[in-house]
Parts: sequence; C-alpha cells; structure tokens
Amino acid sequence: MTIRPDRRTEPTQLRPFSSSQNLLNRCDGSAQFQFDKTAVLVSITGPTEVKFRDEKLDRASLEVIVRPLTGLSSTKERVLENVMRSTFANVILTGLHPRTSIQIVAQVMKDDGCVSVGSAAINATTMALLDAGIPMNALVGSVTCMVGKEDGEILMDPTMEELSRARSIHTFAFDSASRTSVMMDENGGKGTSGGVVLYSESTGDFTEDEWWLYKA
Repeated sequence: MTIRPDRRTEPTQLRPFSSSQNLLNRCDGSAQFQFDKTAVLVSITGPTEVKFRDEKLDRASLEVIVRPLTGLSSTKERVLENVMRSTFANVILTGLHPRTSIQIVAQVMKDDGCVSVGSAAINATTMALLDAGIPMNALVGSVTCMVGKEDGEILMDPTMEELSRARSIHTFAFDSASRTSVMMDENGGKGTSGGVVLYSESTGDFTEDEWWLYKA
C-alpha cells in the first residue's frame, strides 16, 4: 500500500472535500466547494434584466467573473472564465429566460498552489446554480489528476509535492446526464466519447492514446 504525502492511501482518493450552500445574502444563490486547502466561493445573480445591447433574443446571456485570492485578475482567471462560460452554457437552460442575464462570480478563498482551483470553481458553480434554482439539464462535477514521470501512475487531486514529479496534468469535468466529458484546455480540444469534449486543461508530455486513457 502506497502512502501519499498527505497520508492518502489510494491513487484515486481525493483530499477531504466539503461543500455548503446559501452562504451569501445579496444574490440569488451561493455555494462554496473545498478540496482541503483549496476553496472557491461562487455567487449567482439572475436571471435579471440586461441592457438592450447585451440582449439575446432566444436565450439568457451568461456572464462569468473569476477573482483570485489576492491581487488583480490575470490571464489564468480569464481562461477559467471562458472555460466555465462554455461549460455551463451547455447545461443551463438559458432558452427559458431570453433577454436576461445570469451572472456567475467565483471568488478563490483558499489556494495552496495545487491545480484543483478550476475543479473547485466548477463544483461550487454547480452547487450555487442549484441553490439559485436555475434550471439545468444536467449537473457538472470536476476533478484534476496527474501522471507520474517515473511510474506512470495516475493520481487524483495531486498535492504540490506530487506535482513536482508529474509528467502531465489533466482537469476533467463530467456531465451527470450523458457522461459527456467537459474538458478544460487552454488550447482547446474537441472529440467525442458519448458526447462532445468541450475543453481540456492538459499540460505536460502525453500521447493522444494516453489522454483518452486518463479521461476514462
């Protein structure tokens, strides 16, 4: 039995995680999701009226804002905003609320340097949308994994120490209804596996065949 740096005993074991809803008052829904020392708080506002220039005749507009733990937003936050917007545009029934806006604000509350912030943000958003009563056709859950340089072992929700010996890192989000893989990727990547792969965050050294294996 291999003991991981934080005393986990299984490669597929996540760090202790928790979630809570209805944490904020001045919004329509809110939730926080936490992987150990990685936590994101999300608020949902809407559907609300939108300026005429921003109206979409057949559906609600989806606005996503990601705020870092400290300082100003950077390219990292902009990328995550695009990922979340594309991901949740596929599950929120925006057609039920044309000419309105739904705003998602994700605030990083804890960041220990691991790569699970994106996963925590997606999970918190799903919980916050449920709290706000926003209609969806599926729920979305996300997790990050890495592949070791030496042994090729796949580790879920890696620690900083484990990441130092990673050959590649991958973040996945899954649609609960169709098992569609909703991937986060800075470069973008499309394919099919029971559905459409929207985005992936995959960095490091890996082949296409290995990528599909990690995804499974």
